[in-house]
Amino acid sequence: MSSQPLMKRLAAVAVFGAATGVAVLTGGPAHADTVTVNYSCETPLSGTVVGDVEVTVTAPATATVGETVEITVTTGPTPVTSPIDLAAGSVTPSAEGVVSGAQTGTVTVTGPANPETIPAGTPIQLPPMTGQLTLTAPGQVDLTPGTASAVASTIFGTFTIPCTPTSPPGVAASIQVS
Repeated sequence: MSSQPLMKRLAAVAVFGAATGVAVLTGGPAHADTVTVNYSCETPLSGTVVGDVEVTVTAPATATVGETVEITVTTGPTPVTSPIDLAAGSVTPSAEGVVSGAQTGTVTVTGPANPETIPAGTPIQLPPMTGQLTLTAPGQVDLTPGTASAVASTIFGTFTIPCTPTSPPGVAASIQVS
């Protein structure tokens, strides 16, 4: 078997990853699944806001013990809206994923500030968030969305908006670790 087709496929994966912002430090090809999470968010002016958010977790499908892999979390629009325009660079997201199966714990993902103004009255869309997870045990490692938050800097001050799943969401990605 010639290694040339394999090299072409790896090059294509690398170009695709660079173009889409999906990155895997090590491990097998990236794998992404989407789950719907019902979040309850505490906002400074509106109080509790509850709603469904589509959450996609991208991770390698396979890896080996000791490898550090990059996890990417992308969300759909959140149930939170702002009564005022939020300037570009004023909202910074972070989230915590639950790690279960062969390995337990959490993985923290963070994202850059919003690249564009978020108009008043529109659902807040968070930029993709990334984090690293070092794999410590063989077997299936499952990743489930957990808490999320956004820090918003406004003319009225800086506010943290924490969001918590109202019930345990489903597994959004699994890594087979050997």
